[in-house]
Order: sequence, then C-alpha cells, then structure tokens
Amino acid sequence: MLAEWPLVGRREELRTLSSALSGEEPASVILVGPAGVGKTRLARESMRLAEGAGHCAVWITGTPSVARAPLGALISLLPADGEPGIADNLADLLARSARALLDRAGDRRLVLFVDDAHLLDEASAGLIHQLVTSRSASVLGTVRAGEPVSAPVRELWKSGYADRVHLPTLVRQALEDLLTSVLGAQIDPAITDEFADRSQGNVFFFRELVLGALADGSLREDGGVWRLSAPPRPTERIIELVQARLEGLEEGARALLELVSYGEPLGGAELAKLGDPALADALERQGLLVSRVSERRLEIRLGHPLYGDVLRRVTPAVRVRAISRALAETIEDTGARRREDPVRIGVWRLDGGGGQAPVLLAAASDARWHYDFELAERLARAAGDVGGGFDAALLAAQALALQGRPAEAEAELATVDDLASDAERARLAVARLDILWLYLGRMDEALRVAEDAEASIADPALRSEVLARRAAVLLGGEGPHAAIRLAGPLLPDCRGRPLTCLGAIAGFSLGRLGRLSEALEVADRTHAASAELTEHSDWYPWFGLHGRCEALAMGGDFEGAERLASEQYRQGLEEGCREARAWFLWHLARTVHDRGHVQTAARQAREALTLLRELGRFPIQHSLLAVLALALALGGRHEEATRTLDQLDELQIDPPMWTGADLLLARAWTLVAGGRRAKARERLEEAVAFGERVGDRMGAAAALHDIARLGAAPRVTDRLDALAARLDGELVVQRAAHTRALTSGDPAALTASVDGFEELGADLLAAEAAASAADAWRSVRATREAAAAEHRAAILAGRCEGAITPSLRAVDTRARLTPAEQRAALLASAGMSNREIAQELVLSVRTVENNLQRVYSKLGVSSRSKLAEALRAPAVASALDEPASR
Repeated sequence: MLAEWPLVGRREELRTLSSALSGEEPASVILVGPAGVGKTRLARESMRLAEGAGHCAVWITGTPSVARAPLGALISLLPADGEPGIADNLADLLARSARALLDRAGDRRLVLFVDDAHLLDEASAGLIHQLVTSRSASVLGTVRAGEPVSAPVRELWKSGYADRVHLPTLVRQALEDLLTSVLGAQIDPAITDEFADRSQGNVFFFRELVLGALADGSLREDGGVWRLSAPPRPTERIIELVQARLEGLEEGARALLELVSYGEPLGGAELAKLGDPALADALERQGLLVSRVSERRLEIRLGHPLYGDVLRRVTPAVRVRAISRALAETIEDTGARRREDPVRIGVWRLDGGGGQAPVLLAAASDARWHYDFELAERLARAAGDVGGGFDAALLAAQALALQGRPAEAEAELATVDDLASDAERARLAVARLDILWLYLGRMDEALRVAEDAEASIADPALRSEVLARRAAVLLGGEGPHAAIRLAGPLLPDCRGRPLTCLGAIAGFSLGRLGRLSEALEVADRTHAASAELTEHSDWYPWFGLHGRCEALAMGGDFEGAERLASEQYRQGLEEGCREARAWFLWHLARTVHDRGHVQTAARQAREALTLLRELGRFPIQHSLLAVLALALALGGRHEEATRTLDQLDELQIDPPMWTGADLLLARAWTLVAGGRRAKARERLEEAVAFGERVGDRMGAAAALHDIARLGAAPRVTDRLDALAARLDGELVVQRAAHTRALTSGDPAALTASVDGFEELGADLLAAEAAASAADAWRSVRATREAAAAEHRAAILAGRCEGAITPSLRAVDTRARLTPAEQRAALLASAGMSNREIAQELVLSVRTVENNLQRVYSKLGVSSRSKLAEALRAPAVASALDEPASR
C-alpha cells in the first residue's frame, strides 16, 4: 500500500490554493472541515506548491500538549536564545520570535502552514496574526469544524486577512478514483458504495476501513477484480477515535446511544417507551444523533455509521440481549407497521431470543428478497428450530444456494421427505431444478427430477411450474430448439408465476432461433406478469428484461439494448442484487463480437465473473468465460484468451447449449489472435453446424459472417443469404449484405455496409467494412475514395479500444509489408519461435529469420515484444493475409 495516498477529488480546492500561493505575495487561506476530511493532506500538497514557487514554507502543528506553553507550537523553529522565559515581556517575546522566523526565510517570502490552528496557544496564534496583518508572512491554516478557535485566528478571516475555505467530504466518484489508484486494479463498484456509506466521505475513516479490510482478508483480488466478501469493520484507530468522541458521556446518554445503535432507525414510539426524548435532543445537539421525519414518522439515527459499528462491537453481550428483546417486543406491540420491521424483529429475536416460527420465517423471506442471503439462512434455520417445518427447511437451503454453496443446498433438499401436498412437492422440485441446472449445470439429473415431479403432482397449475423449469433445463442441456418445442405450446395459456420462468426461457430461445419479434413480445409479457405478482417469484422480474436486451441486440438495436441493460445494472447495484448485475454485464460484454469495445467488455466480463463466483451459477460462469476470452482475443491478447478458455475445464460441467455457438466463436477468434486463421475457419464451420443443430440460428449466422470476415466470403455467401431470409432483424441483413460485398469486391457495396453497420452501432464490423472498402477503391484507382475510407476506418477502429482483426490492418503497413512478412510478423507477435513459425508456414527457419529482419527494419523495432506493440498500434495493426479457400 502507498505510504501517502494520492490526492483526489480536490481539483477545485487545489486550483484555489495554487492561485493563492503562486504570486510574489501569497494570499492567506484557512481550510475548515470536519476531522478526517483531508485538510492536512491538502495542506501538505499546498506546501509543495509554495516551495515550488520559491517561497520559504514552514510547517507548524497545533496540539493540546504544546498549547499549554506560550509559543509552544513554534518552539522548535526559534533559536535557543529566543526561547521564552517566565520573565520575558510578551511584546518583546513576540517581536523577537517574529524576527527569528523572518530571518529563517531570508530573501524568500515566508509562508506558514499551520495544521490544527484551533489548537494553537494564544501566543503562537497572536504571533501568526501579527505576521499576516503586517503582510510580513502568509498563512495556510487548517481548522476543525465545530471546534472553538482562538480570537487571533478567527480574526484572520473575519477581518478579511485570510480566505475561509470550507472543505466538504469526498463524493462517491472521488472515493472510487482514490480506491482504484490505491489498489491498482479493477474494483467491484459495490465496494466503493460500502466504504463510502460507512465512511460518509471522510477520508480518514475511508482509509482506515480499506486498510482494515485488506488486513483481515475481506478485501481481496479475485480474477483481476477487487471485491469485498464481508462488511468492513472499524480498525483499532477508528475505535479509539470514536471512543474518545464518546468519552465523558453520562451512563444514561451512553445507554441511549447503545439502544439507537441496535434499533436505528428508532421511531418516536420506541424512543418514548425505551429512552428519553430530552436526552436524545441533547445528544443530537452534540452531533451524536440525527433525526428526520420520513413519511410522517420520526426516525432517529446515530450521527455517523461508524459510531454504531463501534458501539455494537463494545456493548456487553448481556446488554445486547436485553436491548434486542426490548426492541422486538416494543415493535411487535405497535403492530410492526414499517416495511422493514419483519427483518428488524427477526434480527432482534436472533440476538434476544423468544422468536416464533411465523415471525422468523417472515423475516427470513424479507431478508432473502433484500439479497441478504446469509441473514436469510440464519433466520430460516432459527424458524426451523422452533417448528418452521418444510417452509423453513426449503428457504434455508435456497438461501444457502444463493450464497454460492449450491452443492450443499442440493444435498439438503435431496433428503427432504414426508411432503404433505402437491404444493410442497412442486416447491421442492422447483427449488432443486433451479439449483441443478442453473447453479450446478447437472442437466441430466435435473431432467430426472423434473420427470419424477411431474409424475407425482396432480394439480395442473403446480405441474406447469415444473414444466417451465424443465424447459429451462432443456435450453441448457439441448438448446433453443428443444426448449421451444416444450415451451411453445404452453405459452398461450401460461399466466402468473409459471410465466415468469417459462416466458424468460421461451423469449431467450426464440431470440436465438431468430424469431425476434416473437421474442420481444414474450419478453414484454413475461416482465408484465412478474410486475403483477403479489408475492415473490424465484425468477426475478428483470429476467424478462434481460431477454428483451438479448433480442434487441441480436436484431441490431445495440443502443436500445445497452440503455436498458445499463439501467438494470445500476438498479441491481443500488438494490444490492449481485445476480442482476452479473446477468446484465453478461449481456453488455457479449456485444463485443460486433461492436468491439474490447477493454470495456473485458472489464464487464471480469466483474460479472467475480459476482458469479461468489454466487455459484457455474453454467453462466462458463458462458461468461467464453465472452471474456472473445474480448481478449479480439484485443490481440492471445495468451490471456487461451488461459481464459482453459478455465472452462476447471468448472467441470458440460458446456451449456444456450450459447454454445458463442464458445466456438471465442475459440475461433483466439486462434486468429494466435495466427491460425485457417484453423479458426474450421472452428467457425463447427459453430455453424452446432447452431443449426441445436437451434442457435443467430449464432450460426454470426459464424458464417465471421468466415467471410476471415477471407472466405465466396464460400459462405449463398448459405448466409439463405439463412438470413429465415431470420428477423436488421443486423443479419447487414451481415449478409457485407458478405456479398466482400465476395464481389464492389467498393460501393462495401461503403454501404459501413453505413449500415455504423447506423446500428456495430463499430467493429463497420471499421472492418471501411478497411475493406479502402482496398476495393484502391484496386480501381479511386485514390480520393480510398483515402476517405481509410480515414473512416481509423475513426471507427478508434472506438473499438484497440480491437485487432485481420480486416483492421492498416493500409500503410499492408503497403510496406509483403504477405509473407505479414504472416511471419503476426505469428512472432503471438509468441511463436522461429522454428514453430517455419513449421506452421512450411518454410525454412532461415527464410523466417530473413522475413522477420525485414519486418523489424520496416517497422523500426528490434524485438518480439516491440513488434507486438507495433502491430497493436492502430496505425500499423496487421494480420495474416493468407489466400481464402474457395
């Protein structure tokens, strides 16, 4: 960790201070703000500015200990013969001390930096006041807000000798920038929210919480993303600071703060029964409590979240039990009218005892739907201990799975027996099916569970919920064709809760089948059904919206899909729903195939993978690893893409069929990044066959288009035309038109493809089409049109964050490098030795060496690492130019 954290979020304040300190006679400034807001850090940075401007900068710190002696803060700066004595005349003492300080500065301007100026002794404060008012020196002081300040210091800003600048706490974005700078890698945005909420923007608290979380291991790097596995706890320094703040409180005041720490927000009725309103008013005036009226209800909270963290940590267990029981009984007596009351009562009953099964189960359900899965499990198990029965056992297992422990959850559910009704049999089967197919990827076992449940459930409505889950299992195990064969006939009459699952599966399947209009209709109907439910469904309301995003993107409405997905991601972040974040990040990252934006997609995929590793969901992780590999491959990072694909085997599940073509596309583009374009085309042919077999027609169309992008357009033009005629959406129309233009080499048709792709927002495809158009225009000696196409290709490629594909090689590099040199350069940049390149290209090692020497000379590089950098640069990006097999 950095000894001194970077200064962020203070641009305006630093600009003000820089202006104040840059002149020959610097202005004086007093920084005012709460403790820990960063006043000292900003003053230190300002001191560097003053020294850089040639001034004599002197640092002074006020402390309670030195404030007891005259000029105590300045003792270390004064000569020995100038040390004050009890017989000194105060005026002579001040004059002699002022001369000593000014002599120290010599010909330079004296600038005094006084930290904690409110703690200065009167003599030191008077001397500084004298130097500033006589214009002999300037001062930059820091003062803690709310603390008494000596008259000489206060007079500086009241009389206009110094500007008073208030320093607010840092905003969230500044805290995120600070955390990213300190950790040096991608961070989960949720951890910024957690630290920001706990610290309330106070930099000292923020730093301490981060250091504490690093020390106890709750803040750690996972797959290139920093994440927080548990709420941050106050460090010893925070505890000492808060304890000092509470020192001297009477017993009744301390007891009231403890009550609020466990009961916040404490209402007026609870305060009247368990506390003292007059005492609460006094504590609010001290800043230890805050109150507000929300929905006509009085709410009382602690003055800072960390006060509660510290109080709860040091309150004796006997006292905690008594407080919790009293709070639970009070809220129960008043009718538990607030939405959050069931969870609060459940937590108090866990700590204080006495809970009944219905109360604990209601609390567990609320905790589950507020995404606090660990608390939901604790409450459900407590309900089971007092007679909660089947409901408690089911909810406890579901909460266990939601915490990323699906194997344990399935083992518990597999032993549940003595089911009393069809309703219990259906609920158990549905829970097990979700865990088996969506969490563990055990599709065959899930199908057996579904078939057994359908045979044992007589109620048609309940059986329909199991059938909906079986459609989901078929999507994962056999693909969109199989899922829609089961789901299609059920859709017209499906309503309510069964539709939340069946509609999500059918909508996704219809989208992959290329029936986008139907997919959008089903997605909208599914979301509406979710919104109308009066009780929670295990399938979240946003599943239908995810299906809508997929259908929009597959049709080419990338902007609409991105807007909706980003909204849902932000909502998931605000609500604490990690699964919603992961699913919509998955969608956003998948568009990298057509849009480029490789760096953004890689970040999105990594964040989603971090969330899913915490939650389980092995099949979705599998699909996301394929997306990450694709983004890395399109960015020319062959080795990282290869390592990412290797991680698929570590999941030890069969590849899910819903996006199996996407995996084959990722493998193909990884081969391209490694210089094996012919092998990549073979893999893409596999993707075409796979898509046609399982019903992923959109994946098959993308694979055919990729074959064309890799130089074999004539081989696939008719096939893609035939397939596109059966599919909805503008994107597949543009894919087919681009493939025809590549086959004909018609520059006007290629330019039209640029227009079509750019209008959709498919930046990568548009950039490739523009590069090909430049070649085509040059072939007919249309120099002006070729130059315009090259310029347009460069602009479009610039939006793709460094994406590298064979069609994006720069025209000047193609002119300077022969095809043989291009092939050798790309293979060398992928890490292959000269001997391996010779074997790949069926050349002698000497020929390879000669080709590479010419490449190094033409591109002005001297090593393979420099070669890779040169080939990645937008101006010289290149790829293989091997002849297409027709």
